Amino acid sequence: MNTPPVRRSAAPSTGRFVLYLLMALSMGALAGQLLIDPTADNIASACIAFASSLAVLLYLLWTPALQTHPLSTFALFGFCATTQLGALLGQTAYGTSLAGNLRLPLETFGMLAGFQLLAMLAHTGYRWVLSPSGAHGESLPRQWLRGLGLYATPSTGVLWFTGYVGLLAFLLGAGRESTFGKVMQGLSFLAWAPFLIPMYMLQFGEAYSRWRQQWLGLLFFAGLVVLLGLAANARQVMLSGFVTVGLFVLLGVMRSAQPVSGKRVLQVAVAGLVLAALSIPLSDLATAMVVARKARGSVSAVQMVQNTFHYWTRPEELANVREEQRADTLRKYDEHYFDNPLLARLVETKFHDNALYFASTLTQSDRQLLTETTLDMFWVALPDPVIRRLGIDIDKKALEFSIGDYLSHLSQGAALGSRRTGSMLAQGLGVAGPAFLAMYFAGCLLAFAAMDLLAFRHRRGQVMLSAVGMLLVWKLFQNGLSNDSLHAWLIGTVRNLPQNIVLFLLVAGVARALGALFGGSRPSVDALPAEPARGLQPGRA
Repeated sequence: MNTPPVRRSAAPSTGRFVLYLLMALSMGALAGQLLIDPTADNIASACIAFASSLAVLLYLLWTPALQTHPLSTFALFGFCATTQLGALLGQTAYGTSLAGNLRLPLETFGMLAGFQLLAMLAHTGYRWVLSPSGAHGESLPRQWLRGLGLYATPSTGVLWFTGYVGLLAFLLGAGRESTFGKVMQGLSFLAWAPFLIPMYMLQFGEAYSRWRQQWLGLLFFAGLVVLLGLAANARQVMLSGFVTVGLFVLLGVMRSAQPVSGKRVLQVAVAGLVLAALSIPLSDLATAMVVARKARGSVSAVQMVQNTFHYWTRPEELANVREEQRADTLRKYDEHYFDNPLLARLVETKFHDNALYFASTLTQSDRQLLTETTLDMFWVALPDPVIRRLGIDIDKKALEFSIGDYLSHLSQGAALGSRRTGSMLAQGLGVAGPAFLAMYFAGCLLAFAAMDLLAFRHRRGQVMLSAVGMLLVWKLFQNGLSNDSLHAWLIGTVRNLPQNIVLFLLVAGVARALGALFGGSRPSVDALPAEPARGLQPGRA
């Protein structure tokens, strides 16, 4: 008896469609830059950014990396998006030169492309060495984490409890430099835990929870966080939850093995139009918060909210502020690259350009000072009791400045303490020269291994994200392979990531112990469907 052949859909998967779309947008942006600014520097910069972005997109398209090692692969894509692809698409959308407002455009994009290629090579070797999240038996660290419950699916009650603990920690820790304040600040990343509920619902559908049971609480919680963010003039607190959800959906769509359909294309188009429409008022709100920040610490929380809305409803005043920011580009130091402050927050090309320029002007004695300060900052990152125990004589208060500050200070005598954003890539080249390339390669291997501990293999073959992996998706996307400084990158990998795991497990453990009081269903991985919901079903790893 002949079995008829299985008819496969000719349509590409949703994930491949998104990658094709990004490639098409990149090609269109390259063509746009040739018209916007046909100077040699801009054309060369656009070509470098396009070629580097295309290399990453093809790596995602031609390899199973997104399925087997989702978080480390998404961090690699994030490095590209926040330095090159985002700059190319964003500046073209605003009709602005890609090389405009950069001190060293060719060197900056060349440096970023080179380090991205190095990270891709490291990721390729890393994937060959380490099998996908426990495919052939789990490593000892993974066994420990599974035993501690990191890979268990938290209930809605646990996530609500965890979110309010994080919100309370934000309120208690804001502006405090004491040990208590730092502990509270460490817990504040939990504030957006309730927004993992729609993430799990996207994966498991109504088997996890029903939308009508959660939407009102989520709406209230989001409004509360936004209000507290306005009162504290803390944009990151307001943005983190929305960006985290958005990036998780993007990761899910990029991993989706479901055939693309006309309905899906329409949904993507509508989502793009909605985001474009929202970007204008959100950009104005971000600028209004910058203007209102001048009064932070001298007015009440209620007055801070009123000031922010006052400026938000006066577009002419916001336009004057933006003009002043453009005029500041002639100063010794500036961070102006995008007119949209939201894009300026997400795309870090200008920070790398500034840092690389300052590093390129350093003398040999300046490089020695930079090396000494870099080593001191590694020690400063340790807790005070550890520093005293090791007998290290160092004054933390004397080092209350950023690497961006210090590079600007060494190069042009700028004052310290302004917390300018730096670049660990420029810092590393300034300290170690070409030897930093090998150091970065090794650091990438360590970072990849640490990130992927936050993902686990589902019993039907898919590699899925743990709750902590979902909460940290923005941090990994933006700072997984690059950061403001070398010590910030190392600390984020070897201290903050384990710390976040421990804090989440402690708070979730308390919530489970008090489950009878906080309600909500209590599903486990085994109790949920074997197959994720069709909309975001990843391929087999």
